[in-house]
Amino acid sequence: MLLQENNKRDINFLEDWPLHYYELPSGIERIKALNEAAVQGICTDLDEYRKIMCEKRFFAKNDKGTTDAFLNAWMMIKASAAAGVSFLQKKRLKRELEEYMDILCLTGFDSENEKALLARADEWSDFAKSFIHSCTGSKAYCSTLFGFVPIKDSVIAEKIATEIMLVTKQYPSKFGYAAAFAPLHEVMCATYCQMIHDGESYLQHQAQL
Repeated sequence: MLLQENNKRDINFLEDWPLHYYELPSGIERIKALNEAAVQGICTDLDEYRKIMCEKRFFAKNDKGTTDAFLNAWMMIKASAAAGVSFLQKKRLKRELEEYMDILCLTGFDSENEKALLARADEWSDFAKSFIHSCTGSKAYCSTLFGFVPIKDSVIAEKIATEIMLVTKQYPSKFGYAAAFAPLHEVMCATYCQMIHDGESYLQHQAQL
């Protein structure tokens, strides 16, 4: 089994608030839960920043809260990296990368506020879990020859590790932004190791390439 075991159960999302907040599947449900927690008087000091992160992540593209802006930025960075960086395109690609950095809350964010940073790290961790689940649950991602031939778990794990390194380290380094991406890189790697069997070895292998 590629993923670590995770037993699901029925959950009251307001019980032991905010323990189960990030298990809510959509932006709308998260905003609703945050508002309900405030009404019930069980909100925490971080809820203000959770709401900011939720709005930035899920409501930046539309008011329905159905589009994950983090995932969109991730996929755009991946596509740019796959296309390569030519001398003539470098300035344009750098501007685009800076836009994606803002979407991912790597820039334009209150780096002096400890609570804001904690909420941001939690949001990134949730995104990482969602991203890894989407990869392992995708027939196209986990197979070859147009989805007809499944690939081994070890190959899938290596593929995800490769993508994490590419998006959060290798491509940003071409523009001098590896340090700016470092906090996201650390969260993505930590979450990957929590979810993927023997995840550390796959990441170490990628770091050595």
